[in-house]
Amino acid sequence: MIPKQGEHLSAEIPLNDSEPLRVGIIGMGPVGSILAVHLMEAGADVIACDVFPNRIDAIKKKGIRLTHTFDKHTHVTDACLSVQGLDSYDLDLIIVAVKTPSLQRVIEQLKEIDNGKMCIMCAQNGIDNEMAVGRVFGDHRTLRMVVNFAGNMASDHEVHVSFFNPPNYVASLADGGNCMAQKFASMLNSADLQTEIPVDIQDYVWEKAILNAALSAICAITRRTMKEVMSFPSTLELVEGIIDESVRVAEMERIELGNKFRRFCIRYLKNAGHHRPSMLVDLENGRPTEIDQLNGRIVYYGRKHCVPTPLNQSMTALVHILENSSQYFEATG
Repeated sequence: MIPKQGEHLSAEIPLNDSEPLRVGIIGMGPVGSILAVHLMEAGADVIACDVFPNRIDAIKKKGIRLTHTFDKHTHVTDACLSVQGLDSYDLDLIIVAVKTPSLQRVIEQLKEIDNGKMCIMCAQNGIDNEMAVGRVFGDHRTLRMVVNFAGNMASDHEVHVSFFNPPNYVASLADGGNCMAQKFASMLNSADLQTEIPVDIQDYVWEKAILNAALSAICAITRRTMKEVMSFPSTLELVEGIIDESVRVAEMERIELGNKFRRFCIRYLKNAGHHRPSMLVDLENGRPTEIDQLNGRIVYYGRKHCVPTPLNQSMTALVHILENSSQYFEATG
């Protein structure tokens, strides 16, 4: 686990309030696209970065469109196909919005373009992602975001936003990045994407991880939407079991979730509707999933504290075998 907020103190990263915030976003999937639209609405200079040429071409020609929960459209003037392509923009902030299996590769590429002042923000699912960034760039330049919105790509430039359960959360791992966290949150709030800075973001990292762990793997294994899983009594009972098991582990890590957390989880997950979690989409497209940073990480901390986690362990094992099974892709193709 990373230290509690404020345990590492560093000089504040300076910001020039007279100029627009320069933000590079790596990964223009649903999370990256939603953040890009709202940051540009708030006045930031945003550079979109994605390795898929078709996606970048579509974004350059048609902009980014958000539908359903949000109805927004914005034009994008700056975009590139590699992390190295961000080097010429003298960025203040880079948001890493790729899936966690790609995080280490992105970190290695970011080391090559590090200007010594930019902050790096993890806007991903999972527990402990930001630790890898902090080890390289320092806790004072590392931020963590917990997003409470989700969507699916309707096309290369359009996101169907399934839901937004405000607020989002963002925080620096050490005091040096507090000004950046405050500016970032203020900009999103000005664009009606409610975002708060908590006392200890790890409580919300675990909260979101447990929400994802409770349902994403089941949806991926059964090829069902969140609503379908939550509406079926047997799988709903399984979801509740994963939540209870995960909470026991979180308590051993001194994570504060509140007395009514189980009820909150069920209400949150039932409100998600017919959303297809990214883990399901990743399996269908033959991509590695984030299972190790979700259920797998809960298993890791369970072993650390001698807390049994058979349900999380089962979900992790089943998703791993599907990641390596051509039968899954044949069945969904």
